[in-house]
Amino acid sequence: MRARWISAAIFAIVALLALPVGAQQADAPEVVLVDVNLARYDEDGQVTITTEFRNIGELDLDQVVVSQDGVVLDDVEVLSVEESSVRVGVVLVIDVSGSMDGAPLEAAKAAAIQFVNQKREQDSIALVTFASEVELLVPFTDNARAVTARIADLTAEGGTNFFDAIVRSAELYDADPDLQPHIIALTDGADDGSRSSVDEAIAAVTDNEVRVFGIALESEDFQGDTIRQITEASRGLYLATADPEQLDSLYADIRRELNNKVVLRFNATQSAPTDVSFAVQYENLRSSEIVEVPGFVTNGDPVAGGTTNSAGEFVLTPPQPYVVTGDLPAPAGVLRWMGIIGTAIATLGVVWILFCPKEEDTQEKLRRRMASFERAPDAQERAGIFQTGFLRSLSDRAESLVQRRGLLYTVNAALEQANIALRPGEAIALSLVLSVLLGGLVGALSANVYIGVLVAAISLALVFVVLTILGRSEKRKFENQLPDTLTLLATSLRAGYSLLQAIEAVASEAPMPTAREFGRSITEIRLGQPVTAALQGIAERTKSDDFAWAVMAVEIQREVGGNLSEVLNTVADTMLQRNRLRREVKALTAEGRISAYVLASMPFALFAWLFITNREYLEPLLSNTVGIGALAGGLVLMAIGIYWMAQIVDIEI
Repeated sequence: MRARWISAAIFAIVALLALPVGAQQADAPEVVLVDVNLARYDEDGQVTITTEFRNIGELDLDQVVVSQDGVVLDDVEVLSVEESSVRVGVVLVIDVSGSMDGAPLEAAKAAAIQFVNQKREQDSIALVTFASEVELLVPFTDNARAVTARIADLTAEGGTNFFDAIVRSAELYDADPDLQPHIIALTDGADDGSRSSVDEAIAAVTDNEVRVFGIALESEDFQGDTIRQITEASRGLYLATADPEQLDSLYADIRRELNNKVVLRFNATQSAPTDVSFAVQYENLRSSEIVEVPGFVTNGDPVAGGTTNSAGEFVLTPPQPYVVTGDLPAPAGVLRWMGIIGTAIATLGVVWILFCPKEEDTQEKLRRRMASFERAPDAQERAGIFQTGFLRSLSDRAESLVQRRGLLYTVNAALEQANIALRPGEAIALSLVLSVLLGGLVGALSANVYIGVLVAAISLALVFVVLTILGRSEKRKFENQLPDTLTLLATSLRAGYSLLQAIEAVASEAPMPTAREFGRSITEIRLGQPVTAALQGIAERTKSDDFAWAVMAVEIQREVGGNLSEVLNTVADTMLQRNRLRREVKALTAEGRISAYVLASMPFALFAWLFITNREYLEPLLSNTVGIGALAGGLVLMAIGIYWMAQIVDIEI
């Protein structure tokens, strides 16, 4: 009798050891509200709640009850995960260390392939293996064949970097946050080489809200404490077996657990904006969440501004206060300091302009004395647009500052060549004011002082660029008209006119800008300036080398004598041939110039487009030290290339 009891006890122990340790739950059964979606609440209070029933086993959908503020709702649509459109993500983490070689790895591959083949179309699976290194073999995909093909090719060798694999797998969900995150990790040994610790692995799964299912192939030296810690921290499941053939059933248990996810759809009854408590109950398990609903309009709502009392009378109710909210263009502290600094600068500028002494320079006195001898339209234009006291003082201060720097003649010459009716001080003051205003506006809107300063500097530089372009345009027009101008001078001289009368004929008959420049030279000659000096003044204002040579011919003829009309005809014919040759060269180099424009502008245009449409793609260039260095090197090379191409297509005639 005693031997029979001993035999029975031994048989029970052997049978118990032979059974796999199935579905050891890290936590007690629970109901978890994964997501409460109120996107369509304005449509009669539609609510969608995604709920997980964890550690329960087989789920009976008829036992699911939904309540609102403690009141059970009747019309609730309960959809299982197979019937819903919820996207479930699973990262299969498989141990391919040397200890898995042989039957354990083959059983693991077969169980994983069977699990993948049972996936839904909308679910995504990724494959991560680990040994001495962690490898992402397949990123998230809904193609089951691609995953099973890589699983079938797995081989075992190396150590066990389990913690690194968990961290890498959890980070995969950063790229697709819409997936319901899960990790199924299979291993047969303790971690022996990870750079990450168990605490870092736990932090990775909890930060990404990933639920981990740990499958352990137990051996004599196996220690599952760390795996159990990770699964418990993620509120997942820890499953273990010593028999590789039992892996199919463990993966099936996990599949069943993943399928214990339902989507609940119903119409809430709360039409006014307020906090509402939604609860889901399954047998004796219950979970609730308080959310703020936006409200919706019902067919029976009373007229705005009133309500109906119990007696059926319409009663006006006072309107609710409406608060207008919005984002400031910049942080309040930045705006405050910008206002203080701007006010201080403006105050100091006004005090300096009004109270600092100023002296009238000799050139300004001469300009005023000559103003009465100029033509009426020019006098009106050159009088200046800054006639108020403040603006006049600002322009005078700017002009005196430029004069002390020795730049007054340069600025004035650029304005005269571009035919801009502004004094140097007015142009400089206007450019500074506009650039400061534009930079301050952009800096306030972008909440970045550096960007504002950069925009101000760029806008100030653009003023000089535009001024240069206008000056070159006026010079080009003058030189294109120069052969006809010299021909008109020669014809007038041949007709018996004096040189002064010939110049007057050009001033009255030639097109702009030639007529304007020769009219000014007539005024200077009448004031006592020599004819050749007045004509040389035209060459200096227009910066025309061609006309300077014509003036040199006139000066030589006046000193040594000769037929001036023939000289001017010869010069005119020479300039006409040079202009024709210049146009031919321009036509022949048109393709090269267009290519240079395209090649020079394409990198900047592409950078601007990517910066506007996909700024994250450019982040390594803008935030990484190596990227910033590469960007700086690229700009230097671009500058060299642009200069080189400009020199190639710029042919002097």
